[in-house]
Amino acid sequence: MSPARRRATDSAKTTEPTRLSPRGRVRRPTWRDPRLAGGVALIGAAVALGAWAVNAAADTEQIYVLAHDVAPGTDLAADGVLALVDSHPGTDAYVAAGELPQDAVATRSLQAGELLPSGAVGRAADVNLRSVMLTLASGLPTGTGAGAIVDLWALPATQATAQEPGTADVVARGLLIASVGETGSSLMGGTSVQVEVLVPEDAVADVLTAVGAAGPLVLVPTGQGQ
Repeated sequence: MSPARRRATDSAKTTEPTRLSPRGRVRRPTWRDPRLAGGVALIGAAVALGAWAVNAAADTEQIYVLAHDVAPGTDLAADGVLALVDSHPGTDAYVAAGELPQDAVATRSLQAGELLPSGAVGRAADVNLRSVMLTLASGLPTGTGAGAIVDLWALPATQATAQEPGTADVVARGLLIASVGETGSSLMGGTSVQVEVLVPEDAVADVLTAVGAAGPLVLVPTGQGQ
């Protein structure tokens, strides 16, 4: 073989492309690649979770909540008794905004911050309790306030003597304190307190009779509350 032909043959060998072995080829990912499929699934789950969170946050309604403690018979429509908070729907256990009945009153004691339960709302005409203001001859025991159940006692109208000992009489039992008002000085030299009590209708006459009498009035807690 002549030198010129040998050079041409060598040049053709150097320009021939190098063939990679099957193991050296770079494979493009396909939909059947488990790594790609797993990544797509994770992205889809994250998008779905984010959409659900946004929809859940926007899907709310306003519910009534107690602004302060109330006793049975309290007018729920009075200023400052109720406020509104955003809550997730799905239950009829609480009163939603705009659904408070006319002349709505609490049928049991409720605490501040508590959502207004539908079962604790009634109408004033349906509640067999009447509000009466009492001026007590002495202050209330520590811890006694709105929601406490008490008995009303009437003390003797005159100072007891050895010949005519006075006795205290129970006027009514199971009264409910609605609110505690101002304090002042009593005729007995102690501190008087203005207290609003809720009285069953059949005991109103006895309570008013005691209020009109000259004897001092005292409320004695029963240790119960609602």
